[in-house]
Amino acid sequence: MISVLINSHRPAMAAASSAMYARLLQGRAYELIVTPDARGMCEGYTRALQSARGDVIVFAHHDIDYLFDDFAQVLDRAMARFDVIGVAGTDALVHPVWTTAGIGHLFGQVVHPAAQGSGFEVAVYGAPRPMIGGIKALDGLFLAAHRHVVEQVAWDAVRFDGWHFYDIDWTYRARLQGFRLGVVAELGFFHHSRGAPSKEYAVYAQRFADKHPAAVKRLTRYPLQVATQWVNTLDEARAVLRPDFWADREH
Repeated sequence: MISVLINSHRPAMAAASSAMYARLLQGRAYELIVTPDARGMCEGYTRALQSARGDVIVFAHHDIDYLFDDFAQVLDRAMARFDVIGVAGTDALVHPVWTTAGIGHLFGQVVHPAAQGSGFEVAVYGAPRPMIGGIKALDGLFLAAHRHVVEQVAWDAVRFDGWHFYDIDWTYRARLQGFRLGVVAELGFFHHSRGAPSKEYAVYAQRFADKHPAAVKRLTRYPLQVATQWVNTLDEARAVLRPDFWADREH
């Protein structure tokens, strides 16, 4: 069984998520648990876990759309290989902002609205193959984990009582406990929000650094360099997300 946990104070987005997972998981045993009044990501997820019954637990943002029809199949393949998966992450955590690790250490790909005008941007952090192992931390846009991982690694709702770096803390601690983390680049999501650092970023970055000094090599961020493909339509984005050369690569 799959439990999908979402924190959302926007009924329209919660309804859209409900419809999406109903389509993607049709014929599968699943449940969707929406927390409408979460005081932070960790707090909301922790509360939802009290009633979650799934063998696989999904933690997802409320503003994402899956762009293919094979979600359940891809999820099954990924969970057979890894303990925790995400759509983007790094194999060399050096800063609370995972993208600071730089080119060669970033993996995954996500579609966003174009920064200006119409169209879309496919951010390709690194997608040498459909699935990439050896990951140290994952972005919280979409995460999935086996129940035994969730039971052993709790969300830190005390230090991370807001909306930033909760994901890096949780996935990094899962890695430290010996769990296998993987980026599943073929999980193609459109994220309706481009995201933007808030004034609270620095506060939670420092909390992460204080908690995990060995993981923070520097607190200076460098401009993110990532391959970005601009496209007119989501159909064009799908072609970028599933490149032809993957047919000759192992997962």
